[in-house]
This record gives sequence, structure tokens and C-alpha cells, in this order.
Amino acid sequence: MDNRRGFLIFGGTFAGAIFLTLGLVLGYQTCTFLATASRAEGEVIALERRRSHPRGNRRLTEYHYYPVVKYTAADGQTVQFVGQVGSKPPAFRVGQRVKVLYNPEQPRSARINSFFELWLAPMIFTGLGGIFLLMGGVALVNQFRPR
Repeated sequence: MDNRRGFLIFGGTFAGAIFLTLGLVLGYQTCTFLATASRAEGEVIALERRRSHPRGNRRLTEYHYYPVVKYTAADGQTVQFVGQVGSKPPAFRVGQRVKVLYNPEQPRSARINSFFELWLAPMIFTGLGGIFLLMGGVALVNQFRPR
């Protein structure tokens, strides 16, 4: 077995298992959160602009916009939080009404009830894990095929 094939087999399956496990754990946490979350109506009160450097290039700068949401919990407490997913252009606009899901015991633990806010991280990690496992699995099968 050459080094490249060994790296594909070991690296692909190892990284794939880690990413897949992380994606499944994040998905489970999201399901648990959804099962126990309270619901409220919220409003986007601002867009938080965060700088990033695409592909690690420090000379290029991009900005992504994260919604800042305010809502009132069932106990009357007014809560403000920043969404977990930023986008360019902004996915939300200031003044927009949004559905909020929150932990009734920790109202600051809240999310916007949107597909990407809830499922983006589990999808990314599970997808990458599947791809890496597939790469490692194909390399492993090819290792034992007759030449």
C-alpha cells in the first residue's frame, strides 16, 4: 500500500467518522431543542456585521450579517440574541417579524425558527462526514480488488 492510498483510507475514514458523529450529535441536539422549545414572536432589531477572510486570504475582506432578534418570553422577560447563521446579503431585514424558539429555562438560549438556523451545522458536518467516509471506503475496497 502506498502512502497516498493509506492516507486516503485512514484519513478519510477517521475524519469521516469524526465529522459524521459530530453532525449526528448536532442533529440530535437540535431535535432535543425542538422537542422542548417554547415559541414566541420576535423582531429583527439590527444586523450585526462580522468580518471574515475568504479562503484564509487576509487581504480580502467579506462581511456577513447576523440578525439581532428581540422577543418577549412567556414570563414577560424581554430577551435579545444574535442568530447563529450569517449571510451575504442579509437573510433578514431590520423590522422583520420572525418566529423564535427558545429554552423556557434559559430564554437567552434561542434560535430563529428557520431551516438554516436550525439545520445548517448538522447538515454540513453530516455531509462532509459522509463524503470522507465514502472516499476512505472506496480507497479501502480498491486496496483489496485484484489488479
